[in-house]
Amino acid sequence: MNANMLRCFVAIEIPDPIQGLLTAVQDALRPKIGKASWSRSGNIHLTLKFIGDIEKRCVTEIGTALQRVVSTRAPFLIDIGGIGAFPNLTRPRVLWIGLRRGASAVSALAEAVNTALAKLGYPADTRFHPHLTLARLKNHISLKPFTDSFKHYETLNGASLTVNEIALIRSELHPTGAVYTPLKTCQFEKETA
Repeated sequence: MNANMLRCFVAIEIPDPIQGLLTAVQDALRPKIGKASWSRSGNIHLTLKFIGDIEKRCVTEIGTALQRVVSTRAPFLIDIGGIGAFPNLTRPRVLWIGLRRGASAVSALAEAVNTALAKLGYPADTRFHPHLTLARLKNHISLKPFTDSFKHYETLNGASLTVNEIALIRSELHPTGAVYTPLKTCQFEKETA
């Protein structure tokens, strides 16, 4: 790996108390689902855009573009809840938990991030579905039999947060799992609506 390159993404970070709630969901689902690569507590986030490898010198430019995006936005609420899978429950590769409230605001924010970074030459993502990855599945298993269990997580008490910042995050892949380091945090500048 080139020392001047950083693997990065833009995300809404999830506070520790909610990370704990998501870990409890993972612990409850782990025995049912079997072999999977579970997201580590503290590493769960709501990705707005995966950028990929960037040169270190581009961090400031990207941070400036992201700050411009959020400078016109007011904080908003999201509620986490609802289990799903990509591409679907019959042939899942990713198990996720979604948003009960705030999905349209998150989607609009992701679109604005994409537009701002496209102006800097980063390809725009054409598909976006707000979610937090709980696990990546390794075996072919249908999750359809567990839909009744998943209903228990339609609403997650205490899993609400006010989104008032986004972060440019470095992702370093290690044999023990990914290590995420915020490089630039951008605060929303407008008052709550």
